[in-house]
Amino acid sequence: MTEDDKLKLGYQATLSFVVYEGQLIWRSFLAMLVANAFVAAVAGLAPQFLKNGNPGAGVLSVVGLIICVAWFLVVRRQFAYYRYWFSWLRHFEAISLQPEVRITTLGRTYGDGGSVGGDRTTPDLPRFPWAARVFRAEWLIAIIIAAFAVLYGFIFVNSLCHCAAVNS
Repeated sequence: MTEDDKLKLGYQATLSFVVYEGQLIWRSFLAMLVANAFVAAVAGLAPQFLKNGNPGAGVLSVVGLIICVAWFLVVRRQFAYYRYWFSWLRHFEAISLQPEVRITTLGRTYGDGGSVGGDRTTPDLPRFPWAARVFRAEWLIAIIIAAFAVLYGFIFVNSLCHCAAVNS
């Protein structure tokens, strides 16, 4: 096997890791979204079913906050690996596949709003829309996690008020 073949094999393997990591990010996102929706629903309904100042909703909201922290840390780790694998793809492209293959290298340029295309090896593409450049999926996930954390905080405070009202 030649050195060039080894580099191309490394590129293919790294591409597999990019695909895998992307799928892992969205699968874990959906799993945590469902788990949080369930915990939030149960915690939100708990004060209606638990009488005598039972702190069940408060406990569930603390559990939900802990899940949110874990979710945030897992997402940060997954996106860090995603960027890691993309960096390796660009590296392999630069040392063994250019000028014929520049997909991930040009993808970064395109995603940052640069022009791509115009030569015989690259499709001519319109500029990446500015609205798509401004907002990233990682930020959307962080906002959703923060929304759940705020919801859990609200449920926790509400359960404290409920417990105080029942016990007074």
